[in-house]
Amino acid sequence: MHRFMLLLAIALAATSACSSSHPASSDDNGRSIFQSGHDANGTQIVAEPPALRPNCAACHRMNGSGGVHLPNGAVSADLRHKALVTGQKHPYTLALLERAISTGVDNEGQALNPVMPRWKLSGADLHDVAYYVLTALK
Repeated sequence: MHRFMLLLAIALAATSACSSSHPASSDDNGRSIFQSGHDANGTQIVAEPPALRPNCAACHRMNGSGGVHLPNGAVSADLRHKALVTGQKHPYTLALLERAISTGVDNEGQALNPVMPRWKLSGADLHDVAYYVLTALK
């Protein structure tokens, strides 16, 4: 019985540790990253080199419509579905959007304007924010 209680305590501790390090919902996590620059656990998302603005919405607007004038004549892209998918010869897929966010390479394989940050995210955070952009920004 003592061994069973010990194993149960270890299992509960592991479950607690896992649940505290992962957001409850990937939808909420993607929205949080896009809107606030923090994941659902409150961890700040950073870029290398440092971003001009603290989150995606600061440049692309909360609804993803873009059009914000930035340094050196850059204008933030429209991230809504029509602009990224239906309005493209080669539509953005989840993988292509993840590449754009993390490496600054667009759906055609071209470098994005250097004003676009190269965000440093975990694989799960990158997936969540890209999925949020592709599915929630209409």
